[in-house]
Order: sequence, then structure tokens, then C-alpha cells
Amino acid sequence: MLENKIGLAPMADYTDYPFREICRRFGADFTFTEMISVDSIIRENEKVEKMLPQKGEDNIGVQLFGNDATKFVEAAKAVQGLASWIDINAACPVNKVVKKGSGAALLKDPKLLGDIVFNLKKSIDLPVGVKVRLGYDQINIEEVAQTVQEAGSDYIIVHGRTRSQMYSGIANREVIKKLKGKIRISIGASGDVFSRKDIDDYLMNYGADFVLVARGAIGNPWIFTKNNYNPTLDERIDTCLEHLKLTIEFYGSEVYAVKKFRKVLMKYFSGIEGAKEIRRKLHMLLSYNDVAGLVYTTLKH
Repeated sequence: MLENKIGLAPMADYTDYPFREICRRFGADFTFTEMISVDSIIRENEKVEKMLPQKGEDNIGVQLFGNDATKFVEAAKAVQGLASWIDINAACPVNKVVKKGSGAALLKDPKLLGDIVFNLKKSIDLPVGVKVRLGYDQINIEEVAQTVQEAGSDYIIVHGRTRSQMYSGIANREVIKKLKGKIRISIGASGDVFSRKDIDDYLMNYGADFVLVARGAIGNPWIFTKNNYNPTLDERIDTCLEHLKLTIEFYGSEVYAVKKFRKVLMKYFSGIEGAKEIRRKLHMLLSYNDVAGLVYTTLKH
């Protein structure tokens, strides 16, 4: 399904339609929605519509989080017409998610995770997969992988850290190679993918079937191009402003869109002379013209 492909990982508050669209233009083979709570879909929360795949999007997984197999089925049935597959989030390390028994907390109960997979596979006509970490406090990735495989999961995506590590330390790549010898389903690799070299390393040296780019794609959609492309300053500016334009069109409110975009704006110009000046004035930006004016005067002096 995703073999030898490179795509955009689900990231809360980042992977909205405009970001997915920009990454697709630069070569992302597949994308994910940001994680969506099964409860919010069931309750038909009005914010959910903007989080779901939009018209014309394909090769996109809808990532759901929750802790109740029945609710997963109900939510998946409601969105299956928009999704290419359903992904279960068993990786999110954030407190407010794990406190409710969702996200990475599911790693403490592999049986429940297996039940969720099994019930989804029985109830919908889409592929189903799981995104996990190595474990919660202790590493139990092999047990988790075997359990979801037996339950019928089509793939497993592994982020090479435990929940308690959050994003510290270095993601463990060896675990991908180890798992490869023990399970039959496709293995996706995630964690510390910041360059084309990282992508190739996972695919060639550790045997990953496909790779997800998360933080490494923020402000850097060029990571999806095939040849280690290094954009010029003009290309960075043009792509950044195009991304902002899409964001404003999508959300309809210029002020809301620009505020939401500020954290992405910084990433487009990381390490470039003048970036500190942009960061200093971020809070003042409320319109497209504010952003364009600041970027041009600061970086093109």
C-alpha cells in the first residue's frame, strides 16, 4: 500500500490542508490528517470538517485517537468516504491525550489496541494501520506489533522513542530492522527525519518499507524532492508566501490564518540571516501584507 513511499506524518496543529497541499506539490507520496478525536467526529464538532480530507485529496490517511473500540468504529464509518485508510494513533505522548487513555497510553494495553484494529477491520472497507512508539515507559514494541498484526492491521508505523522520552534523545532506528525479521506487515519509520539522507538510511540500511517525515517537513517541503534539493532564498520566500496564501484561503479569516501560520513562517527561514529579526516581530503580523513586507525588507536588504 505505502511500500517505498515517502509521506508527511500526522502532526497536531500542523498538517492541515494547506500544509498537505504544499508537501504534495514538492513530491510527498501520501499525507495524513492531524489526529482527530473519535468523540469529536461522533459529536459532529464543527471544527472537525476543516481537519478532514478536503475535496480532491487522495492517498490520505485519517488519523483517529481515542480508547474505545466501538467509538473508533462509529467515527471511522462517518469519515470512510473521505479517507484512503484509517490510522490509529497509539503514539501521541502529550499529557492531556494520555491522561484519557488515548495516544501512547494504548501501548500499556496491547490487547485493547488489538481489539480496536480487529473491530475496525471487521466494520469498514478501508485499510487500517497503527502509529506507535517503542512503548510507554518500558519497550514492548514486539508484543504490540505481533498483537496488531494478528488483529489484521495492514501496517505499523514506528517512532523510535518511548512515550517517556517524548522527543528527547535520538530515535532508535535499529528497532525497525529487528521488527522486520519478526512481523509480516509493512513497517513505516518515523522519528528524526530531517534530510534526504535520513530517509534513505531508513529505507536502505534499516529495511523500512516506507518513511514518514514530521518536524523535518515544517518550512521545508523540499525534503520530499528526489535529489537533496537546496532552495534559493527567493524560492523559500515564494513557497512560504504561497503556503500562507493557501492558509488564508482555506480558513477564510486572514487574521486567524496569519496567527496560525506564524510558527511555520519561522521554519522557512531557519538559520538564514535576518531570521532573528522576523522572530522578534512575529507577534505584530496580522495580514498577508504584514508577512510579505517583513520578509522582503528583512531578508532581501
